[in-house]
Amino acid sequence: MAYRLQPGESVREGLRRIAREELSSAASGLRQATARTRDEAIHGARKSVKKVRAILRLMRGELGGTYKIENRRLRDVARRLSIYRDGTVMIETLDQLGDHNKDERSARALAAIRRGLVENKRRQRRGTRMTSAMRRAGEALLAASARVDRWRLVMDGPVALAPGMETAYRRGRSGFAAARRHAQPEHCHEWRKRVKDHWYHLRLLESRWNAATRAREKSLKELETWLGEHHNLEVLSARLATEASAERKPKDAELCRDLIGELQRDLRRKALALGQRLYREPPALFRKHLAELWRPQRTRAVGRQI
Repeated sequence: MAYRLQPGESVREGLRRIAREELSSAASGLRQATARTRDEAIHGARKSVKKVRAILRLMRGELGGTYKIENRRLRDVARRLSIYRDGTVMIETLDQLGDHNKDERSARALAAIRRGLVENKRRQRRGTRMTSAMRRAGEALLAASARVDRWRLVMDGPVALAPGMETAYRRGRSGFAAARRHAQPEHCHEWRKRVKDHWYHLRLLESRWNAATRAREKSLKELETWLGEHHNLEVLSARLATEASAERKPKDAELCRDLIGELQRDLRRKALALGQRLYREPPALFRKHLAELWRPQRTRAVGRQI
């Protein structure tokens, strides 16, 4: 399964195929998951939902009311699974934080916090609630996959994709500007959502990439990763604030939150520097460069960045 349009494939049929594959694969992963693979299945399902929601946003103009209904349904599925994903993410984020801080005091504090997070994760997964949530999510994703053929998509070729891709780029550009003006974590988080849409949209055109487009995709992936780590650290910081207010090892929690702040500042600095380069062009120029990907290979502008 590849998240890209195939050479010679119409846009409307290709997008339907990709959406069906992502949703059915996610449902299968949830249904077949074992106790050992549940985390991976939930992570994969949430990723697939994000990819399909990116397609919905891309074709929002054509889909009309279908966009609102299907986007809400998929959002709700992802949210029901998020509680079981968040515990794993917090532990992974704490481990990454430890990789950046080697002094003994920090190591002791991180180890103490980690033990608490692991125990909370175990408590959360006792009983049948998680299994039931995964089963219901799988059923909802299969139903969504079956509805894809009813999506009303008429246009084809670049005219079908260009409006939505330009909108995503424009929103990413606005998100970058807001994140640059404001240091609050929520602005970086909102920007990340728009970066992810733009990244997913570009991946759909992989069969038409030139060297510059390939480099852009790689940079977008790096930017999305940095912004994702920034958000995960914020989620962990909020959890540690709760720990501190409950007076369970408050000094350890405060020390970890200080470490989180340092790493977040570094991630934000790197993300803004890369965003400055990726979003420097006005949307109209981005759309013009996008159109060049449909030209025959020999007539394309060499090395043109989009």
